[in-house]
Amino acid sequence: MINIQKRLTPVLVSASLMAATGYLCALPAKAVVVSVGGTNYDVLVTNRSYNEDPSFFSPGLMPWFTGDSTDNSLAYDFAQAVNNQLGSYTYAGFPGSGGPLFAYAVDATNVFAVFQDSNNAGLQNDIYVSLAQSYPYAYGIPVTSPTGAPGPLPLVGAAMGFHWSRSLRTRLRRRSGQNC
Repeated sequence: MINIQKRLTPVLVSASLMAATGYLCALPAKAVVVSVGGTNYDVLVTNRSYNEDPSFFSPGLMPWFTGDSTDNSLAYDFAQAVNNQLGSYTYAGFPGSGGPLFAYAVDATNVFAVFQDSNNAGLQNDIYVSLAQSYPYAYGIPVTSPTGAPGPLPLVGAAMGFHWSRSLRTRLRRRSGQNC
């Protein structure tokens, strides 16, 4: 009896591993995923100033960044999409306002940005921020569609469980054949 328990332990461990990894693989990402213009984006926030890293303020990391101080429509769309996903959000520095900032242009002295009004879900506000002042700026990364292939860990756990069960069956058959 003790021998069988020792042999069943790896099977139970692998079954537990399979169940846990299946659950962990299904957990959502920590970024906010929004859809704008038919493309899904992970929208994240970082606290920095323009002077710390000017290359950060670009269409590559901020798809709403146009470089034109009069064209803020895409930044408005992103601010609204994030608000729709998260609901009301406020942060220190803009009491009773909203956030984060969606920078869409820069000139010699200011960053032009849009933020969601926390008091009115349908209203986004323009703001001009000093290049040296740190604020929570949003940035976005396009989401690639998943391939649908399962992760390797559940497959390894299943293979190990199958191997151990086959080994256990073989040993039990041999043992029962010897006792007859």
